[in-house]
Amino acid sequence: MTNLIIEKTKYTPFVSFDTQTNIFEISGESYSEDSIDFYQPVLEWLQKYLPNNQQPVTFNFFFIYFNTSSSRSIFEILEVLEDYYLQTKVPVQVNWNVKTNDHDMMEDGENFQENFDKLPFKFAFKHLV
Repeated sequence: MTNLIIEKTKYTPFVSFDTQTNIFEISGESYSEDSIDFYQPVLEWLQKYLPNNQQPVTFNFFFIYFNTSSSRSIFEILEVLEDYYLQTKVPVQVNWNVKTNDHDMMEDGENFQENFDKLPFKFAFKHLV
Protein backbone atom coordinates (compact mmCIF):
# COMPACT_ATOMS: atom_id res chain seq x y z
CA MET A 1 0.00 0.00 0.00
CA THR A 2 1.27 3.49 -0.78
CA ASN A 3 2.11 6.11 1.80
CA LEU A 4 -0.50 8.67 2.72
CA ILE A 5 0.70 12.25 2.53
CA ILE A 6 -1.65 15.22 2.91
CA GLU A 7 -0.07 18.64 2.91
CA LYS A 8 -1.20 21.10 5.55
CA THR A 9 -3.43 24.02 4.75
CA LYS A 10 -4.48 27.01 6.79
CA TYR A 11 -7.22 24.91 8.44
CA THR A 12 -5.97 21.32 8.20
CA PRO A 13 -2.92 19.49 9.57
CA PHE A 14 -0.05 17.76 7.82
CA VAL A 15 -0.56 14.00 7.54
CA SER A 16 2.30 11.61 6.83
CA PHE A 17 1.78 7.85 7.04
CA ASP A 18 4.98 6.09 6.00
CA THR A 19 4.56 2.37 5.28
CA GLN A 20 8.33 1.77 5.16
CA THR A 21 8.93 2.96 8.72
CA ASN A 22 5.38 2.55 10.07
CA ILE A 23 5.66 6.02 11.53
CA PHE A 24 2.41 7.90 11.17
CA GLU A 25 2.14 11.60 11.97
CA ILE A 26 -0.57 14.21 12.16
CA SER A 27 0.69 17.66 13.03
CA GLY A 28 -0.31 21.29 12.97
CA GLU A 29 -3.67 22.96 13.30
CA SER A 30 -7.00 21.28 12.64
CA TYR A 31 -10.02 23.52 12.58
CA SER A 32 -11.68 22.97 9.24
CA GLU A 33 -15.45 23.33 9.21
CA ASP A 34 -15.43 20.06 7.23
CA SER A 35 -13.09 18.11 9.47
CA ILE A 36 -15.13 14.94 9.01
CA ASP A 37 -14.52 15.19 5.26
CA PHE A 38 -10.83 15.85 5.86
CA TYR A 39 -10.32 12.89 8.20
CA GLN A 40 -12.47 10.38 6.30
CA PRO A 41 -9.68 9.37 3.87
CA VAL A 42 -7.28 9.14 6.82
CA LEU A 43 -9.58 6.73 8.63
CA GLU A 44 -10.25 4.74 5.47
CA TRP A 45 -6.51 4.44 4.80
CA LEU A 46 -5.87 3.16 8.32
CA GLN A 47 -8.74 0.68 8.08
CA LYS A 48 -7.29 -0.72 4.84
CA TYR A 49 -3.64 -0.72 5.91
CA LEU A 50 -3.71 -2.02 9.47
CA PRO A 51 -5.36 -5.44 8.90
CA ASN A 52 -2.42 -6.44 6.67
CA ASN A 53 0.30 -4.94 8.85
CA GLN A 54 2.35 -7.03 11.28
CA GLN A 55 5.05 -4.45 12.10
CA PRO A 56 5.01 -2.13 15.14
CA VAL A 57 3.28 1.20 14.56
CA THR A 58 4.32 4.58 15.94
CA PHE A 59 1.64 7.25 15.77
CA ASN A 60 2.80 10.81 16.45
CA PHE A 61 0.31 13.56 17.17
CA PHE A 62 1.59 17.11 17.37
CA PHE A 63 -1.32 19.51 17.40
CA ILE A 64 -0.99 23.24 17.86
CA TYR A 65 -4.77 23.52 17.97
CA PHE A 66 -7.83 21.47 17.06
CA ASN A 67 -11.54 22.24 17.17
CA THR A 68 -14.36 20.12 18.55
CA SER A 69 -15.19 18.38 15.26
CA SER A 70 -11.51 17.51 14.78
CA SER A 71 -11.51 16.10 18.30
CA ARG A 72 -14.18 13.61 17.26
CA SER A 73 -12.03 12.48 14.33
CA ILE A 74 -8.96 12.13 16.56
CA PHE A 75 -11.09 9.99 18.86
CA GLU A 76 -12.06 7.78 15.91
CA ILE A 77 -8.41 7.38 14.87
CA LEU A 78 -7.48 6.33 18.40
CA GLU A 79 -10.42 3.93 18.41
CA VAL A 80 -9.13 2.27 15.22
CA LEU A 81 -5.63 2.04 16.70
CA GLU A 82 -6.79 0.55 19.99
CA ASP A 83 -9.05 -2.00 18.28
CA TYR A 84 -6.13 -3.00 16.04
CA TYR A 85 -3.76 -3.26 19.00
CA LEU A 86 -6.16 -5.37 21.07
CA GLN A 87 -7.06 -7.69 18.19
CA THR A 88 -3.58 -8.27 16.78
CA LYS A 89 -1.21 -7.60 19.72
CA VAL A 90 1.05 -5.82 17.20
CA PRO A 91 2.78 -3.05 19.20
CA VAL A 92 1.31 0.42 18.78
CA GLN A 93 2.87 3.48 20.38
CA VAL A 94 0.96 6.77 20.50
CA ASN A 95 3.13 9.83 21.09
CA TRP A 96 1.22 12.95 22.10
CA ASN A 97 3.59 15.87 21.54
CA VAL A 98 2.75 19.45 22.42
CA LYS A 99 4.46 22.82 22.35
CA THR A 100 6.51 23.63 25.41
CA ASN A 101 4.21 24.83 28.21
CA ASP A 102 0.98 24.10 26.29
CA HIS A 103 -0.69 22.49 29.27
CA ASP A 104 -4.16 22.67 27.73
CA MET A 105 -3.10 20.55 24.74
CA MET A 106 -1.31 18.15 27.10
CA GLU A 107 -4.54 17.83 29.08
CA ASP A 108 -6.43 17.09 25.86
CA GLY A 109 -4.03 14.20 25.20
CA GLU A 110 -4.44 12.91 28.74
CA ASN A 111 -8.22 13.00 28.28
CA PHE A 112 -7.88 10.90 25.14
CA GLN A 113 -5.67 8.47 27.04
CA GLU A 114 -8.37 8.00 29.67
CA ASN A 115 -10.72 6.78 26.93
CA PHE A 116 -8.11 4.42 25.48
CA ASP A 117 -6.38 3.03 28.53
CA LYS A 118 -5.22 -0.12 26.71
CA LEU A 119 -3.33 1.92 24.11
CA PRO A 120 0.27 2.84 25.04
CA PHE A 121 0.66 6.63 25.25
CA LYS A 122 3.74 8.77 25.76
CA PHE A 123 3.54 12.48 26.39
CA ALA A 124 6.19 15.08 25.64
CA PHE A 125 6.65 18.82 25.46
CA LYS A 126 8.54 19.81 22.31
CA HIS A 127 10.25 23.06 21.43
CA LEU A 128 9.14 24.41 18.07
CA VAL A 129 11.98 25.24 15.71
